[in-house]
Parts: sequence; C-alpha cells; structure tokens
Amino acid sequence: MSPRILIAECDADIRELLQMTVRRLGYVAVDPTDGSEVDAVLLEPACESGRSVLQRFGDAAPPVVCLSIYPPEHGLEPATSVAYLTKPATSAQIAKALGRIFAIQRAH
Repeated sequence: MSPRILIAECDADIRELLQMTVRRLGYVAVDPTDGSEVDAVLLEPACESGRSVLQRFGDAAPPVVCLSIYPPEHGLEPATSVAYLTKPATSAQIAKALGRIFAIQRAH
C-alpha cells in the first residue's frame, strides 16, 4: 500500500498542484478533512488550517514536510518537521523530502 500524505495548504490551486505532484510520486494524497490515518504531512505552516491539522494529531503527529512562502527563520516549523522547503519547490525537492521521511521510518 502506498504511503498516505496529508496535504494542508490554504490556497486551492496550490493544494491541487501538490495533490497531483504527490500522486505522480506514487503516494496517496489525503485531504485534511478526510480524518483517516496518514503517514506524513505536506504543510504550509503559515496557514491556520495547517496548524489546526497538526493540533489534531497532538503528540502523535506524523513527520512533516513544510512548504512555505516564508523562510524557516519565521519560527513556523513544527517539531515533527523533517524538511522545510521554500515555495516554489520543485517536484524533485518534494520527492527528496518525502523520501527522507520513509527512509527514516524504514531504518527504525
């Protein structure tokens, strides 16, 4: 079964583009309103709905790849963040960041 990636992005056009990118990379794109189990989160941390998604998970939050218009020094990065990409990120950058998550999980 392919890993499930929750995409928490406020802008509908960017969210749709990220969903297509995630699917092309072989993952399952999950909407934040889905409520099902996920293996990782692709998150715009400046987005209020994105932050509420992480709060929903509490201490059991999955690994996060931040994808933001703001640089990481804004202090938006959640504790479970594995990578911080600045928009616009390429498919290759997203693939590498998500790949790092699953490489870490396989190592444990």
